[in-house]
Amino acid sequence: MPDSGIPKTGSHLSEATAHRLALPLLVFAAGLISFSGIFVKLSEVGPTATGFYRMGLALPFFLVWMLRDARTRSDPGFIPRDRRAMLFAMLAGAALAADLIAWHWCLHMTTVVTATLLGNTTPIWVALAGFLFLHERFRPLFLVGLALAMIGTWGLIAGGSKPVEIKDAYVLGLGLFTGIAYALYFRFGAAARQRGFSTAQVMFWGSVTATVILLPVALATEDKVVPQNLYAWAVVCGLAFLSQVLGQSSINWAMGHLSAAFSSLTLLMNPFFSAVFAWPILGEALTPLQMLAGIAIMAGILVARRASTVIRRPST
Repeated sequence: MPDSGIPKTGSHLSEATAHRLALPLLVFAAGLISFSGIFVKLSEVGPTATGFYRMGLALPFFLVWMLRDARTRSDPGFIPRDRRAMLFAMLAGAALAADLIAWHWCLHMTTVVTATLLGNTTPIWVALAGFLFLHERFRPLFLVGLALAMIGTWGLIAGGSKPVEIKDAYVLGLGLFTGIAYALYFRFGAAARQRGFSTAQVMFWGSVTATVILLPVALATEDKVVPQNLYAWAVVCGLAFLSQVLGQSSINWAMGHLSAAFSSLTLLMNPFFSAVFAWPILGEALTPLQMLAGIAIMAGILVARRASTVIRRPST
């Protein structure tokens, strides 16, 4: 039987139970991170500073989680023994920092619709990286599901009331870089877990790295770095708690039991949830095309789920 490419974790749950819970939790996480674009638009500090608070305010939660988790592991937790796993976790944090810088600036330069479309090219880059560098070969059924979900994503966004506006090559490049950086975050995080890191360790050390990168960039490039009122603090705190503590933690835990390629594909539910939440909050009703597109995304995920997502070709 070929290797499924699913990294093992130190979960207290049985692997079978954790595997069943992983997909629902990933869908839940997609719903949580769908609010991130709204928080960024509402934030009164600069785009990179907003990313800094997202990561920095989450650190105490991840530190407590990691130290508690360390009690049940042979690894002491705070200073990991596996230096390569540590490197992968830090590279994941650096990739996430790059993603946040590009994503937040893209949101300020174009519509949320356009930024979302370009940023959600991540599944393509995750699959391409696995094919080119990790000897992964995908079954045809998975590729059909990927194509169906990507078409659905395009229909969901293009069918909305706000047009897709790619006015120049800079916005296009920034948006595509967002998808590539997030793909690297997926791959490096999966590599850290495959070497024995827990979800808590990946989240803490990745967040430390991202925070260290984002702060000097924000100070060097933006004027509004410190929130000036309670509302501004509430926005960045909400972003940190919902999108980072709950959302990204759920994504990383689920990825410990699903392949990176399938996980990134499932997160295409993110723009679907954004459109659904915009209906009651912003009064933007879903069009018939968007409803069909949402069905296409869900169908694509289910089709890909039925496939054995990854076949590993022996390295030469």
